[in-house]
Amino acid sequence: MGPFKSTQPGRIVAVHQGALGDFLLALPLLEGLHHSYPMIHMGLWTKAEHAALLAEKAYIGKEPPPDDSELAPFYHDELWKEATIPRFFLDSLAILIFGQAGSGVLAQRLASRMSCPVQWIQSFPNPGSQQHVHHFLLEQIRQLGWPIQESLPELHPPQHEMSLIRKYLQEKSRISPAKPILVHPGSGGLRKIWPLQNWWTLLRFLCGHYRHPVYLTLGPADERLRSFARSAETLGAVMLDGFSLSGLAALLSECRLYIGSDSGVSHLASLVGIPTILMFGPTDPAIWAPRGPKVHILKESWEEPEVLNWSPDFAEASLSYGLLELVKNLLTAGF
Repeated sequence: MGPFKSTQPGRIVAVHQGALGDFLLALPLLEGLHHSYPMIHMGLWTKAEHAALLAEKAYIGKEPPPDDSELAPFYHDELWKEATIPRFFLDSLAILIFGQAGSGVLAQRLASRMSCPVQWIQSFPNPGSQQHVHHFLLEQIRQLGWPIQESLPELHPPQHEMSLIRKYLQEKSRISPAKPILVHPGSGGLRKIWPLQNWWTLLRFLCGHYRHPVYLTLGPADERLRSFARSAETLGAVMLDGFSLSGLAALLSECRLYIGSDSGVSHLASLVGIPTILMFGPTDPAIWAPRGPKVHILKESWEEPEVLNWSPDFAEASLSYGLLELVKNLLTAGF
């Protein structure tokens, strides 16, 4: 038995203030909760750009996420005792707070001030664990009394974003009508980026061997890759900039193939459902890799000093036969 009857209407609140990749790894739990308790809708307290990715999910409430300052007093050792309970939490059947140790303290303090259950879900395992994040989260919520099943969600970008991106790509298709390849070399962690000399060689190969337009994107943490991206335009790649996350999801949904490092954008590509190739190095894909039937992981080794050690005048890197064959198969086969 779970905390509620599956036919009981009501509202729960999920709080997730983490990075994009961690947020997307938590989505299977929200999807599983929906399938197990279809009469319950969810309030989502997260970054506004993350919430926008779920605009097409009918079970997610449409109220905008509150300002995080409303939670600030609950992190203070004294102020939390008299702090005003955020209105977003009122009339909830339960509150689920995702995060690491600090979020556990937040959950304990709110639980002592509220009449509904407030439960902490650690958002990723401690160092040394060999458990995939998805299974780590699923195990926790089941132990808390929520008997949910595995459920891998698909993200469907908002229709207005789809209309805008299709118009945008129609303008680009004057050059080539083929669906594009999207390359996202960056990551929030420098050590997780496949060395730029490898990306340079791959971009040269893609631009020289296929009729698909090759688009290149960078994230907010990728300013250090800006000069590399400008240089890549000399190969024929086109730098795209200025997309919101929901706009980027719409762009991904119109692409033939995505290639990236271990990053939040790579998790987004996997949930949009397009063929995805990911280059993993120091992080363990058995723990961190996105899940999905069209996700292909290639594991290589490199050291952090290699990442930015790049020049167009260097000798080209050697791309593995496995990578080249995978690219060929995904671009020439139907899906």
